Amino acid sequence: MASLMVQMEAYAFRELVAHLQWRKDVQNIDLMNLAGFCRNCLSKWYHAASKVHGVPMEYEEACERIYGEPYGEWKKKHQKKAGEEQLAAFESGKDLHARTEPKGLLSGGNHEPGGQPGHSNVCGQSCDAPPPTVSAHVAGASTAARVAVLTASDRAAGGVYEDKSGPAVVEMVKAFAEQHGTLKPSFLELKVVPDDEETIFTALSSWSNSGSCDVVLTTGGTGFGPRDVTPEATRRLLAKPAENLSRAMAWQTSLQEPRSILSRGVCGLTKDKVLIVNLPGHPNAVRQCLAVLLPVLPHLLRMASG
Repeated sequence: MASLMVQMEAYAFRELVAHLQWRKDVQNIDLMNLAGFCRNCLSKWYHAASKVHGVPMEYEEACERIYGEPYGEWKKKHQKKAGEEQLAAFESGKDLHARTEPKGLLSGGNHEPGGQPGHSNVCGQSCDAPPPTVSAHVAGASTAARVAVLTASDRAAGGVYEDKSGPAVVEMVKAFAEQHGTLKPSFLELKVVPDDEETIFTALSSWSNSGSCDVVLTTGGTGFGPRDVTPEATRRLLAKPAENLSRAMAWQTSLQEPRSILSRGVCGLTKDKVLIVNLPGHPNAVRQCLAVLLPVLPHLLRMASG
């Protein structure tokens, strides 16, 4: 039921964002005057959520998600010079919006009894401020994880372009560990190989059999292209498939990118109790999938170790 509620809330959020992107005629100053928040506040909430869940994201990226384009471009095309009435309303209500420090706000954005209502709980805050609330997904001590990262890509292996997905995996795992403190990763190797089943299988086998690795995160080769063979290579090693984990990543990320359900990635434990997780090949898709995996990863590793 909780998962369904999150999906419903995500749907409502997407509809709100789509509506604001459609109503470009509605100025931010109008939103501030009427409701005490604007598109920039929504961007800050989105950015704060990335901190809560350990997703690397710059404030400019959050703005682009809300505005539908880089904020500077939106501003040039759609922001109009404020009229006298708008400025007068803004000035008369200045205690309720971003030009003032928040007054009477509790940590979750609620107001203290007798406090001044009006502006959002992110108005007047720097984008580098800590998130309003931080939820611990897994209680207990930090779980150590020796991590290897494998990128499967003909073009990246051939030097046609730089591998960005592998580094995105490392960045995301480190950010989550720093934010939550429930995972203590150490990285063994970041390797790039072509889309060849035997080559991928050999790399995965070497890490699994060495006894020096706990988690292997692969990126790339999970689609329906003729050279997409990462799942085939991975299945040959799995002693305990984790089908629900693959489904959860595909389903949750489909709320942001419907085509993510086309990923054929698999997950599971090898006979040596090494967790292998197939991730898509795009850095954004990597981050979205890891946002689902990382909160449960410490508990999974503890279960696997007995």
